[in-house]
Amino acid sequence: MALTRILLWLGNSLVLCAVMMAVTALAAAILGETSYVMNFAALAMVTGVVGAVFMLLTYNTPARENNGDALIFLVLFWILMPAVTAVPYAVGGVSASYAVAYFESVSAITTTGASTLSADAMPRTILFWRSLLQWFGGVSAATFAVVILAAVNLSGTGIHRSMLFTLKRGELFERLIGIGRVVGGLYLGLSVLCFVGLIGTGTPPFEAVCLSLTSVSTGGLTPRDGPMAAYVGPVGSMVLALFCLAGAMSIAVLWDFVRLRGTRGLQPIFSNVEHRGVVIIAAILIVLGAVFARIENLGTVIPEAIYFASGTGFNYHVIGVDMIPAAILVAIALIGGAALSTTGGIKIIRLLLLFRHLGTDLSRLPHPSRIVPVIFRGNIVPNAAFLSIWMYFFGFTFAFAAGIVALGAVGIDLETAVAASAASVANMGPLLEATMTGTEFKDFTVSQLSVASGLMLIGRVEVLAAFAAFFSTLWKR
Repeated sequence: MALTRILLWLGNSLVLCAVMMAVTALAAAILGETSYVMNFAALAMVTGVVGAVFMLLTYNTPARENNGDALIFLVLFWILMPAVTAVPYAVGGVSASYAVAYFESVSAITTTGASTLSADAMPRTILFWRSLLQWFGGVSAATFAVVILAAVNLSGTGIHRSMLFTLKRGELFERLIGIGRVVGGLYLGLSVLCFVGLIGTGTPPFEAVCLSLTSVSTGGLTPRDGPMAAYVGPVGSMVLALFCLAGAMSIAVLWDFVRLRGTRGLQPIFSNVEHRGVVIIAAILIVLGAVFARIENLGTVIPEAIYFASGTGFNYHVIGVDMIPAAILVAIALIGGAALSTTGGIKIIRLLLLFRHLGTDLSRLPHPSRIVPVIFRGNIVPNAAFLSIWMYFFGFTFAFAAGIVALGAVGIDLETAVAASAASVANMGPLLEATMTGTEFKDFTVSQLSVASGLMLIGRVEVLAAFAAFFSTLWKR
């Protein structure tokens, strides 16, 4: 195990956290919350110094690593970063304990969007901090999918591979910087456009800033309690829906659109099979919403359906997709969006491949000796390549079921445990309230929140990486 390389990149991650804290200190100064200026400035200094020490001590480490080192870094990043980014919640006095602060931090950085806190009772600086955390989590998730998950799945179906993935053996960590800049720049540009659109449609400036950061990362946390219709107009809700859709799209396709600058880049956005899948799911939700919430409420159902299909789950109005039966909402939440996006869940491309494999196997039943290749998007996919995707499906299903059992073991009834496990492992926190009216994460005990935090982390590292961490072979050289 290349321990020094892993420490070097954890140091880089801490420095990034310090930069975010410094930005939040500046935001606190603009918002006039002077006590938070000092808090965040001090935390930025301490975090930055610790990160710099890690980097200096490991600066001359050999520039080589393997896929196992990258997986260890991935797991440690998602466990340790929330521990650092939870400190502002605890120091700011908005959470009852550090365990609750850790849950809030995990929820924000994994873009799950679950919370135990009242937004109306929180200082604006903390609201900005958790919006920024969601944005950072979205950038990190997409970057790791392009670089690390693509590298470890080279022998599989390659659902994470893209034009962005061009590296040689031993260059994983070096590519994190380059790809991270591309992803960060793209999401920053989308966030700015979203902010302009929201301001232009009458959304208050602070709420527009928070929502523009949250929508692109499909985070789901809002700057006020209750439905967004109170401060986002009908046109603004559709602007927000467009950028939630962008967050659920493949970052590689979005980058091609920016790079090619024309119809050549626009065409893949509409022809991409995962994008069409998200749009079809949104259309199904709109039809179901028109049936269960009545067609006269279509104006509020449409944006909520898009929010839900993108994995964001914003609550726009008291009458919306939450009128649809809970079992359907849970099933859709578990699907997720594009593989190279900020969404959680199984991912559309995996399900399409599984159904194609299943259909091919069924066609062999009358003639078992018949050779029928699996063809997907015009290419023959070797049977051996499906092993990783079936393993992922098994691992995700196992994590979902284990989550239900674990939540039940700490005192949650079966119906709530199913909804909470799905909301956590699929990184879609608003699902709990949408399916269990009157039940929120703030009703959970610390042990129940700890189980939910673990499920969020497992979902964000795409399940198998979390399971691999329990095998000693990953930690040996």
